[in-house]
Order: sequence, then structure tokens, then C-alpha cells
Amino acid sequence: MHVAIYARHSTDKQETSTQDQIRRCREYCSVKGYQVADVFFDEGISGSHIANRPGIGSLLVAALNGRFEGVVAEDLSRISRDQADTANFFKKMMFLGLPVETVTDGVINELHIGLKSTMNALYLKDLSDKTHRGVIAAVLRGGVPGGQLYGYDLVHALDEFGEPIRGKRKINDEQAAIIREIFEYYAEGRKLKHICDDLNRRGIDSPKGGKWAPSSLVGSFVRQTGMLRQTLYNGVVTFNKMQYRKHPENGKRLSIMRPEKEWITVPIPELTIINDETFAKVQKALDERSSKHLQRKMIPTVMTEEEKRETSIRRSKEWRRKQAVTKKRANALFGGKLYCGEHNEKITATYAKHYSCPVKGCANRNLHYDEIIKLVLDAVAELDEAKIIEHFKSDEIQQVRAHHAREIERLSQHLEDLRASISKVIDALGPDARSAEIRAFFDDKAEQIQRTKLDIATHKRELSDSALPRKLAGIIQRHQKLISCLLNWSRDPKAVGPLRQTINRIILKTFQSRHEVPVQRACFADFDFDAIINIHQSQN
Repeated sequence: MHVAIYARHSTDKQETSTQDQIRRCREYCSVKGYQVADVFFDEGISGSHIANRPGIGSLLVAALNGRFEGVVAEDLSRISRDQADTANFFKKMMFLGLPVETVTDGVINELHIGLKSTMNALYLKDLSDKTHRGVIAAVLRGGVPGGQLYGYDLVHALDEFGEPIRGKRKINDEQAAIIREIFEYYAEGRKLKHICDDLNRRGIDSPKGGKWAPSSLVGSFVRQTGMLRQTLYNGVVTFNKMQYRKHPENGKRLSIMRPEKEWITVPIPELTIINDETFAKVQKALDERSSKHLQRKMIPTVMTEEEKRETSIRRSKEWRRKQAVTKKRANALFGGKLYCGEHNEKITATYAKHYSCPVKGCANRNLHYDEIIKLVLDAVAELDEAKIIEHFKSDEIQQVRAHHAREIERLSQHLEDLRASISKVIDALGPDARSAEIRAFFDDKAEQIQRTKLDIATHKRELSDSALPRKLAGIIQRHQKLISCLLNWSRDPKAVGPLRQTINRIILKTFQSRHEVPVQRACFADFDFDAIINIHQSQN
């Protein structure tokens, strides 16, 4: 008789490996005189449910195709520890006329299915209960359940009996600094998206090694998950919040929230990263934002179509009103100032954080915000004392200064001539200088003098503004401080507004040869030096 061998090895350390099971099954088949037609196995898979097990799935397909005449396993528990699954598998084999045999019990019948399956299910339940109690005991002793947690390193240590200490951890200083930064930003009212964008731009890896996402920070409001809700950061380990149940249909493991009275909390002050005040402030903000979010999700479900339409119109009007009020708001530093270096066309937003030159086929298309802002900040950061000196010593500026100097000299001479003419008239007329005609003459001259004085003051101011400022170091220092603010948050309005005033335009150029991959890009900023000086003077 041709038979198929099935073996399964879970993660339980006390169980034999699949190779050992297969060897014992082959010895059994040799004694019985069976020929092994095929071998199926599942490595490292629990026996709590038969679904989603590729090995036994392949066995069932092969059985339907008539590739063997029976099934051999080391023990009935290798097929499944679930009563329903075991009975269902046995029914399928009986329907196909394929006997099921085990090394331990021989040919399997309905009695084995009843008794052995019950014992296997009880074993599985007992194992789960023991594991759960063991974890609870470890938590009460000051241990932290679970695997790696961002902000902490696992500590490998032994107790006085030489046994490994479970759940021992220590603070990772580098990651702890990032956690404090995230909590402080959220407590200040920053959006999750802005926090994640900032972390990703700085090249900081997320807990899983990829990009940061808002879901990793806030988690689920209902299940109380997420980094911002992790009580261990506040020096308290919270355990037994969730219980896991197997779905009866597909065998998937589902998490269900336990009542809060069943939660276990143990203080571990040596693992504190976030102080009580900041942690409480963040939790309050999380609850407020989450409740508002849930409210926004639930309200449409009970609204009529007319109410939905009115709400949409109202929100649209409110958005336009806010846009009109906040004229000085600038979301992006380069918004409206970024130009394609090849086509001299304005690069504008196309969809969700992507920007493109309007010319089709241009290399500057479908560019992500994160890529552009890095290039723009690099370009804006190139402002230094040498560039300012070069600007004020340029021929254009020197010509402007010479023009103002000539006008000041000319107007000053004109002012002296006016004053001299008035003196001559007064000396010539003497007492007769009181007539109406003479008074009108004096009034006209006085108006000319006042106008000339104003013109002189204007030219002096323009000459002063075009002069090289004295405190260049202070200007550069303020400029770099604004840039550092954008390195933390690229859309910080306190920094975006002043910096935008100092920029005329930003040119995005592409450098690529036929064989060069990837495309190399760079930005070049055209600064408004007058605005730079004005901002400097206004801050002084």
C-alpha cells in the first residue's frame, strides 16, 4: 500500500523535530510493508488550527488526486490539537477511503478521534493557561512582557540559580531622546503627520526599521495601542489588557480588549523616559483628538443626504474663510518660488506631496516633497557673509549708491540756493517784505525747501540701505536659526514666513548624462538681499 507521511513541528521546545517524526513514520511503514509515496510537513507551525497550513493543504490536494492510499503520522496531535479540525480531517479521509494511522496508536477510528482529540485540546488549553500565568508572575516580579520595544534594550542576565531572567530591560539613550522629542511635539499640538515627516526627513528609522507613520505613534483608540499610549515610557508596565481568541471559521488569532479592572499595572521607575506631566498632557490630547475623530466618523452614519450636503457646503465656506484670513500662511518654503532650471517654468503641486514641471518629458516631474525640501534647505543654507559682501560690492549696487550720492549732493546744493535767494529778498526789501505778494513768495519757497529736505532724506535712507551692514555675523546667525527650525519641522510658520521674504526664486536644475543613474538634482536660491537686511534691522 502506498501511503503519505505527515509531520508537524511547532515552536514548542519539548517536541521532536519533523525529521525525527518522518524517520519514525518510515520505520513504521517498513514494519507494516507500506511504500512511502510522498512526505508532507509543516515546520514551526502551531497545532491549534489546521487552516493556513501549507503542508496539510498539499496533502489534502494530493489525496483528492489519488496519489496514495493512506496517511501515516507519528501521533494524532501532529495532525491537529483542535477537536473540530481533527474530526474534520478524519471525515475527509474516510470519505476518500484513505485510512489514517499513527505510530503511537495504529489505525485511527472514531474512538481515537473522541478521546485523543479531547486530551489534545485540554493539553493546549493547559499550556496556554500556564504560559499566561508565567507571564503574569514575571510582570509582578518587575519584568516586561513581549519582545523588543522601542526605547529599550533587552538585558541578558542570569539569576542565582543560573536561569535566564525574563523581561529584563534597560533604557536605550539614543532612542529615548527620540521618544521624548515625539511626546514634546505632540504635547505642543503638532500634527502626527508633521512629526513623522520630520523624523523621516532626518533619516531616523522607525521601530520596525522603515518610515515613520502616524499609526505607529497613535495606534488604536479602542484598543489603547501606539507609542504615545505606551505606559512603560512613564515607568509603569501595563499587562493583561488584551485576550486572544481563535476565530472558529478561519482560525485567525483575534485580539479582544479585557475590562480595565482586569488589567495588571506594575511600576518600574528605573525605566521611566517621559515624566508624569508630559505623559498626562499627551494622554489628554490623545483622548480629545480620538473622540473628535470617532465623532466625525459616526455622525455621517446618522445624517440624511440633505444634512450631508449642507455640512459639505458649510465646511467648504469655512475653509475658504480661513484661507482668506490667513493670507500670510505658507505651507511650503518653496511654494510659488520654485522654477525648473531647464524650461524656466514654475514647478507646482500635482497631487499628494508631489510636484512637477508643466512641460511633459521634463526630468523635474513627479518629485516628492521630502526630496525637494531637502534640496531647497541646502540651497537656502548656502547664504553666508561672502555672498552678502559680494552683493553689496557688485557693480549694480555701486552704481545705485553713486546715484544716491549725486542726488544728495545736488539736492543739498539746491537747498542752499533756495535759502540764499530768500535771504537776498529779505535784505533787499527790508520793511516792505510784509505785503501779500511777498508772503506768497516766501510760502512757495518754504514748500520747495520742505520738499527738497524730504528728497534728501529719502536718498540718504536708500544710500544707507545699500551700504554693507556692519553685523554680518548676526544676520547669518539669525538666518541659520530659521533654517534649523525647518530642519525640525519643515512647515514651521514662524520660520517659513521670514525665510520666504528673503527669497526671490529657487531654481531646480537636473544634471544627468545618458548613462548616469540616478538623476542628480540641485537647487540654487536667488536671494533678496534688501529683504534680508530689512528683516535684520526690524529684529534689532
